[in-house]
Amino acid sequence: MLKPNHQGPGDDILALMNRLTPYKLLLVALTCLIIQGCGGGTSSGTLLQGFNVEGRWTGTMSNLDGTRLISLSMTLMDVDGAVTGVVLAPEYECVTSGVLTNGTATQTRNGTGGDDPLTFDNEMSTQGMLTIDWGPSPPEGGSPDRPSLIQIALRGTSSDLSGNYVGYWNRGDDPQCGTSTLTPTEQVEGVMTLSRS
Repeated sequence: MLKPNHQGPGDDILALMNRLTPYKLLLVALTCLIIQGCGGGTSSGTLLQGFNVEGRWTGTMSNLDGTRLISLSMTLMDVDGAVTGVVLAPEYECVTSGVLTNGTATQTRNGTGGDDPLTFDNEMSTQGMLTIDWGPSPPEGGSPDRPSLIQIALRGTSSDLSGNYVGYWNRGDDPQCGTSTLTPTEQVEGVMTLSRS
């Protein structure tokens, strides 16, 4: 009597597995691992990627007394770690926009904490620090000795950054924003958090 000439799903794989000895099975498993290792990269997905902040970022900054968060967005250009761009903070009473200059994106060095010493991968390669100056616009009237300037320092990855800003504004006599004198002394600082959008 002839058996029906059909196979169920996976029958060919089961037949192959039945013919394999434990040593052959081990060889097949090791071959699969090697192929995956050559093509798959690291578990973090950061193989051969570097810290780069180019693109559009959105997030929040705290106001002077930390009682609220203010929405802001940045569009950054990163050319070999030299960063420039523009920033918008339409809800902020002190400054609603500005130009970003003198920026530096510094990638975390190879071999820092978090790198696996047993691999050649730099798992920390997408991490680093961004420092950049925010020149508020529109500029103040007159020519104060020390024009408004906000300095930003953020740490994180190519996807998420957080840190602080510190600066001074010459935007009238609002205590939230500094003073309009020629040499304002009030420093303001807060927390800033950004994510690539």
